[in-house]
Amino acid sequence: MCLFCGSPLPKGKIMFRDVCPDCGKDIHTCRHCRFYKPGVYRDCAETVPEEVKDKDRNNFCEYFSPVAKVEAGGAKPVDDAKKAFDKLFG
Repeated sequence: MCLFCGSPLPKGKIMFRDVCPDCGKDIHTCRHCRFYKPGVYRDCAETVPEEVKDKDRNNFCEYFSPVAKVEAGGAKPVDDAKKAFDKLFG
């Protein structure tokens, strides 16, 4: 599911420059990847050789594997984690 518009992602392999067929946003991105883990080293559960700075833009990461389901509307897991942290100490 596209995290920007909620549309289903294309079936099959997602290539480096693929975009969502409905909203035109990049889909070979960190935030669409199942290894994306905000807060861990380089925000990735894989041992990537190079950090990807912009997690919302296409990248050339060979470890990319689309996540089964993400929230639509651009909600960032980092924002949710920060809110939970602020609740603890706020």
